[in-house]
Amino acid sequence: MKRTQRSLLWTAAVLTVGPIFAWLLLVSTGVVKKPGGSLEPPFDLSDRLSSVDIQERDGRQVAVFEDSGMTYEFTGEELLAELAERQRPLNPILRLLDVTSPTGVFWVVFGLLGQAVFMGRMIVQWWASERAKASIVPTAFWWLSLLGASMLMIYFIWRKEIVGFLGQCTGWGIYLRNLWLIYGKPSREAGSK
Repeated sequence: MKRTQRSLLWTAAVLTVGPIFAWLLLVSTGVVKKPGGSLEPPFDLSDRLSSVDIQERDGRQVAVFEDSGMTYEFTGEELLAELAERQRPLNPILRLLDVTSPTGVFWVVFGLLGQAVFMGRMIVQWWASERAKASIVPTAFWWLSLLGASMLMIYFIWRKEIVGFLGQCTGWGIYLRNLWLIYGKPSREAGSK
């Protein structure tokens, strides 16, 4: 088997297995909860209530959680009242973004920017092809792909969304490999002269 074919097979194997190991690492370090795990305190309730921890205080159970950097402690009735309050009609923009705090707005805007960068790569490729009157893939396409995928991976980690994370993780390796091939060419040519 030729060396380039072996390299291609190794690259494909790493890109196929790599995202799985990345996700397992995130689960094992506690960055994300194990999918399908039992529901035990602390409860993770997305960006609205980052985590709820049921603790024993003075012979009674209380719910303790953090939201936007603040720590709150509630009895069962108080927690239910707080959750009901958070379900009240919100500002239409916050409802559209499915968040209730400025921190949530920041993360959604970050994810939207990542998606805009990722979409921008296609516009760059289309524009370069139109100028050349042939289908080409400029280097900027790969850089925008890498940046957009990186931003989206970070966003999907925050959202704890495995499908989006794995989708971007696989592509991320491909974009990095293409940049490696592009920037590795001059070094090989200079070394063979």
